[in-house]
Amino acid sequence: MCILLFVFHSFIAGAQTAGVSGIVKDEKGIALPGVSVGIKGTTVGQITDNNGHYSLNVPKESRTLVFSYIGFLKQEVQINGRSTINVVLVPDSKNLSEVVVIGYGTQKKSDVTGSLSSLSSKDFKDQPVTRVDQALQGRVAGVQVVSNSGAPGGDVKIRVRGSNSILGDNNPLYVIDGFIGGDFNNLNPDDIANIEVLKDASSTAIYGSRGANGVVLITTKKGNAEKQEITLTPIFYTSRVIKKMDLLSAADFAATVNTRNTALGLAPYFTQAQIDNFKANGGTNWQDQVFRTAPGQEYKLGYSGGNAKTQFYISGDYLNQNGIVINSNYKRYALRSNINSKFSDKLSTRLNISAIRRENLNTNNQGTGGSVNQALAWAPTTPVRTAAGTYTLVDPLGSIRYNPVALANDVENIVDNSNITLNGGANYHFFKDLSLDVSFGVDYQNIQGKNYSGPSVTNNIPNASRTSTELFNLQNTNTLNYSHIFNNVHSLNVTAVFEQQKYTSTGFSANANSLTFANLGFDNLALSTTQSAGSTYSGSALISYLGRVNYAYKDKYLLTVSVRRDGSSKFQPTNQESTFPSVALGWKLSEEPFIKKLNVFDTFKIRGSWGLTGSQAINPYATLSTYLSDAFSAANSFNNTSVSSGIVLGNAANPFLKWETTQAEDLGLDLSLFNNRLSFTADAYMKNTRDLLLSLPLPAYAGGGNIISNVGKMKNSGLEFNIGGTPVQSGKFTWSSSFNITFQKNLVKSLGSLASVFSDKSVANAGAGLSTQPEFIIKPGYALGSYWGLKYLGTWKPSEAAEAAKYGNKPGDSHYQDLNGDNAINGSDFQIIGNGTPKQSLGWNNTFTYGDFSVNIFVQSLLGFSKLDYTYASSITANADAKQATNVGVLNRYIPGVNETSNIPAFSSTNKDYFESSRFLENGNFVRLKNLNVSYHLPKGTIKGVDLKLFVGATNLFTITKYKGFDPESTNAGSGSDVTQSIDFGSYPNSKTFNAGAVFKF
Repeated sequence: MCILLFVFHSFIAGAQTAGVSGIVKDEKGIALPGVSVGIKGTTVGQITDNNGHYSLNVPKESRTLVFSYIGFLKQEVQINGRSTINVVLVPDSKNLSEVVVIGYGTQKKSDVTGSLSSLSSKDFKDQPVTRVDQALQGRVAGVQVVSNSGAPGGDVKIRVRGSNSILGDNNPLYVIDGFIGGDFNNLNPDDIANIEVLKDASSTAIYGSRGANGVVLITTKKGNAEKQEITLTPIFYTSRVIKKMDLLSAADFAATVNTRNTALGLAPYFTQAQIDNFKANGGTNWQDQVFRTAPGQEYKLGYSGGNAKTQFYISGDYLNQNGIVINSNYKRYALRSNINSKFSDKLSTRLNISAIRRENLNTNNQGTGGSVNQALAWAPTTPVRTAAGTYTLVDPLGSIRYNPVALANDVENIVDNSNITLNGGANYHFFKDLSLDVSFGVDYQNIQGKNYSGPSVTNNIPNASRTSTELFNLQNTNTLNYSHIFNNVHSLNVTAVFEQQKYTSTGFSANANSLTFANLGFDNLALSTTQSAGSTYSGSALISYLGRVNYAYKDKYLLTVSVRRDGSSKFQPTNQESTFPSVALGWKLSEEPFIKKLNVFDTFKIRGSWGLTGSQAINPYATLSTYLSDAFSAANSFNNTSVSSGIVLGNAANPFLKWETTQAEDLGLDLSLFNNRLSFTADAYMKNTRDLLLSLPLPAYAGGGNIISNVGKMKNSGLEFNIGGTPVQSGKFTWSSSFNITFQKNLVKSLGSLASVFSDKSVANAGAGLSTQPEFIIKPGYALGSYWGLKYLGTWKPSEAAEAAKYGNKPGDSHYQDLNGDNAINGSDFQIIGNGTPKQSLGWNNTFTYGDFSVNIFVQSLLGFSKLDYTYASSITANADAKQATNVGVLNRYIPGVNETSNIPAFSSTNKDYFESSRFLENGNFVRLKNLNVSYHLPKGTIKGVDLKLFVGATNLFTITKYKGFDPESTNAGSGSDVTQSIDFGSYPNSKTFNAGAVFKF
């Protein structure tokens, strides 16, 4: 019976289907393997074999075959009863002639001669990014993104091809829809259409005095003339600390304290009954008290549409993220409207308006006295609150600083930032080849700071302050463009620009100490014992002329020449203006007959560039003298009974200050193969910065203070590689992948007449005086971010007892290298012990798609750097700031006669734990699963009128590192300067975040 049913079924099936076969080729007649061939309206399909051949059984009622292949236009072919259907696929000209923004214009990507990396919103659509830096991180070769603080809305450092300035800011220039100097924090990532990163001098010289650090061009979305669309995206988050440090339990801590006391000749602090009680009932887990599982939510709404004359894009965003440290939070409210109108074939206009408000609560980075670091220093035997319910104010055994929970809850550091940007313009075509574009932009920021420290963290003397800052930026850009192709072989594009900008900053501050009513906080500063107030003003202007010529011969030989002249009010008249030229050449070998006949390369281009860029790495009044009138600097007593205030010279004037100038060279290669399924880009670059601005000390006989001068030289060099493509496309399964890696080197070449320059101390009072000198040094022959400290040689061993005695030590004590051999460890023995600047960065992004399911896996890594881990140091040592060690590592210390191989010092009255040493310098390398996202796109028609995608994901899911602290990425170093790098003393760690959401399209 089964056999009869099988035969009957086969007969019926054969009667209802027909065989269709054929070969798929490209325009050149070359067979295409891996082409997806499907029956429209069904899931039936297959891929072509190595000879481009396919064969399908097609149901009689089916009418259309669909052919799709990456790099080619999708093609639908009517069957019409045929059994043989051969198809020629046409290359997707849109991809081949992709247009990118290059600054003051656009250009075909295939014609770009500079080093440029481009991202579209599709590149990060599978990661729920909340800021621009998250979209850039790990995705662009030559761009290094470090999340200095893991607080929501926290500090981030972005570098394009290294650091160019010592005194100035090394962040890149951001240009948002043509508006120069925008703040990427004031941008909703969901509004982004494209990001272009300009890296070499040929690309950045067009921005002159602000282009030395690289330029990030951001283009926001526009409306669609073909259809209207509403998009709603709700996302829900939950975050927790990446890891917690291994600390002693209350019982182990109590036993260790007794052991240490015995070693130091003191009486035990805890009784055995107390220790037994801690074993039975536990103590205080300060990490659990300070860290929390933090929820968050975000709602995005977009509406776009229009017609042939006018297109619009309107969006709104609400983000509410709780931080993983208690009482920390970040909120963002954003609105945007982009309108483009075409009045005629000659005249078109545009108007972009955005408004955003950011509210930060306690998201400033932590430090020595912050709740994160103090959670490691307070004893687990000390309760959070007293029997009366108030905060425990004094830890008898742990830190001398404030209660970690009180530091989080009884402190309010609020920063509310409101920003409005209007950017509009008009473009007029005089005739086909000549156009004039005029744009005006206004950027306004209002920043309100509110700070309060309550009684439990001020020794019952609460204080508060208010600050208010207004920033006003005006810009006018006028661009004349001529473009023409002569005799079908000479392509010429000429751009001339006149631009002017004005910046104004005003502010005031008010401070109050010993508040009468602490519960009023910063809302009534007059009710206090003492008050003070201050105000500020700053203004500067920039005027620029620039020109650029792009020329191509036979679409093979490319030339770009540009020159910009800037005039800045920051400098004195003799040095106010400077010129920044650049030139770049390109050769499209893929257009040469001898390459074409190989039938291998879709794109094969070599390019090279040279140019000068600049930096205004000074404040608007740095060329003028400054004077001090505060009581500390300008007060004196002439009769030994009273103090007279006065005015003294602060920094001396230097009217000869001029621009920092960077000369850069780049050599690049662009390849694409296999019908654009595989792409490869390589760049080698070198940047030499001269006339570095430094603040030099003046001798007392010259008035003292400092004077800013152009004295230094610095070099950055590196290699960048990017490879991407679609390794697998088989039926319903596709794997797309991109990988980039950057190798970079920084070198200080000269500091003028100075042998070295020290940074200010990164962490005040670290190690209770055992960190005695600045942690960083700037020295010719070494990179920025060089650590200055003692070289740790381990512990003195029993066989070295006699040598240890020369230093007043004994076996088990810390052993440091004595550089000058004077039998004393002091400042003369400090040396460069490492560097905190990552030398390699990489990113690997993978998207796997099967039918309607998609999985994104993104890996990011920083390599080749060290971290000075004061966080671990403060938990493993016992010093005046933290009177006892709390880290479990102390159990593996040197114990005479028991464990004499350990390099963790013994409990000893003669031991000194210098924080500023290679003992606490750790390998900072890490590889991190930055994003894992799984999504399911419901088949169209499942819900009438709604296109729906569901997704779940995780960020920072796991990290491979040897670093002992919370997070190898977070640091107390600021984002602007690179003199200090990667130091960690209780910095706010990054979080492990899980998310779930949906995308509704109507």
